[in-house]
Amino acid sequence: MKKYLSYGGGVNSTAMMILLGNQGVDFEAVFVDHGGDYPQTYEYVAMLQKNGYPIKVLDCKINGLNLYEYSYHYKILPSRWMRWCTAKFKIAPLYKYFSRPCVVFIGFDAEEDKRVLDSRELDIFNEFPLIENRMNRKDCENYIKAAGFTVPRKSGCFFCPYAKKKDFKQLRDQEPALWCKTKKLEDAAIARRTAQGKTPIYLRDMPLNAVVQEGQSDLWGLRKPCQCGM
Repeated sequence: MKKYLSYGGGVNSTAMMILLGNQGVDFEAVFVDHGGDYPQTYEYVAMLQKNGYPIKVLDCKINGLNLYEYSYHYKILPSRWMRWCTAKFKIAPLYKYFSRPCVVFIGFDAEEDKRVLDSRELDIFNEFPLIENRMNRKDCENYIKAAGFTVPRKSGCFFCPYAKKKDFKQLRDQEPALWCKTKKLEDAAIARRTAQGKTPIYLRDMPLNAVVQEGQSDLWGLRKPCQCGM
């Protein structure tokens, strides 16, 4: 039975890939490029490929649009409650690619055992090597370092609704172009719902401008307004 590793470019899936490789497990690592990851994630995937870790990259688009373009085109936001973005732009392309029946290795660590679920497909069998090896997040970081690699940034979209407020503050301060795109997407979604007479929704529990200003003051007037184009 074919074995796949769902690779997200972050700490857990990287540690899992190194672990299974060291254990001599035969698998194919698959990374879905939905267009929403941070540049550092794409760079890390390329680095691993150059260092002998074959990773199949799936270019995921719907009607020619990646996840960000799709969201902006329809003026909708990724949602914590619906999680349509994960279903359409990660799970669906993976399931389409897999040769069945198969085993899929998923990188939940030992502190995430409550997230363990069976696959919704009867011929896809999920396994969780990090949980089986009792490796938590810190163990994963140490395992990556021991293998001679730097620890990757946390995986996830730059406009993810699960991002913490501090993440959006860092996005504004360290990735201004991505911050601008995220703000434009939220503004577009707010405008659409307002025009429809509906209550606006946000990526967090308040508009992004309010999120990044919480507990901060721009006394020196150093922050420049968003000036990127689409």
